[in-house]
Amino acid sequence: MDADEFLKQGIDLSDDAIDAKIRHRNDARTHKDFATSDKIRDELAELGIILEDSTGTTTWRRK
Repeated sequence: MDADEFLKQGIDLSDDAIDAKIRHRNDARTHKDFATSDKIRDELAELGIILEDSTGTTTWRRK
């Protein structure tokens, strides 16, 4: 098993699916729908995805 496979163990989301969820979260934040934004962040956190917000961008990494 290579490093990428090891890091993805137990995570059913592809990188593209994670990016799509982040776009949806950013759209919610833009529209001040913080309940949805927080829910998406929590869902990703449960899957081992850490979001890092900075000015105008959101990056992510796996735990």
